Amino acid sequence: MKTEKFAAGVRLFAQGDYSEEAYRIVEGSVEISINEGSAKVILATLGVGEVFGEMGMIECSPRSATARALENLTVEVITEQVFNESLAGGGDILVPYLTTIFERLRVTNERLRTAHELLDAHRDPATRAKVKSRALAVATTGSILFEPDSKETRTQSALQKQTLISFPVLFGRRADLVACVDVFSKTRLLIGDRMPFRVSRTHCAIEHEKGAYFIQDRCSKLGSIVNGIPIGGNSKEDRVRLRAGKNTLVLGPANSAIRFILTVPKSG
Repeated sequence: MKTEKFAAGVRLFAQGDYSEEAYRIVEGSVEISINEGSAKVILATLGVGEVFGEMGMIECSPRSATARALENLTVEVITEQVFNESLAGGGDILVPYLTTIFERLRVTNERLRTAHELLDAHRDPATRAKVKSRALAVATTGSILFEPDSKETRTQSALQKQTLISFPVLFGRRADLVACVDVFSKTRLLIGDRMPFRVSRTHCAIEHEKGAYFIQDRCSKLGSIVNGIPIGGNSKEDRVRLRAGKNTLVLGPANSAIRFILTVPKSG
């Protein structure tokens, strides 16, 4: 397990940041806080043995809080890939238990988002606009028909034609041993790829907001192409709205064979 050291006062991550690591404190303590307008609200002070940042690893969504070292700090750092590799070595009996725990964490995080929405109703317009710009993607239901659109994607069993009903849906590259264990795959489409890789481990997501569907880049290296529009990678755009009817999605460069068709219902 990789360990990292941080000096007192250093931020490990800030509210709104994208990062995918979870941490366990080996030595020292950490302050977890959120920003409410111009005020800082301290949510918790964590000590040796405690874990934080797990929702970033599970959901690959913006951090809902800020973590700062209160004193010289040593932490273990774990990513989704390392977590899955650890379980693959005979620990797969833990998967149903861990999946249940992580689902409870998702629910808890959703309640936090709801609380933020209630607080937002009492903010002044200027503060509300500032906070909204860093808002998290809320889990929603909807309906999109997902289909593979190339020989390479049609041969992968996880990428067959299906209706997606729970959002966001994350696209990412499958690890070599993911067939053994991947406890985070509930809302993911995991794609088999080969070197040179076209798909990043965390590539993009379908998001559903107020009846509209979007493709949101998730810091992919090569980006995606949605209905001919590049997003992510070297593009200045990182988000595009899907139109009613059929949409094309290419992960990677224009010549990539990782291609899909996404059909949005006319009423969606």
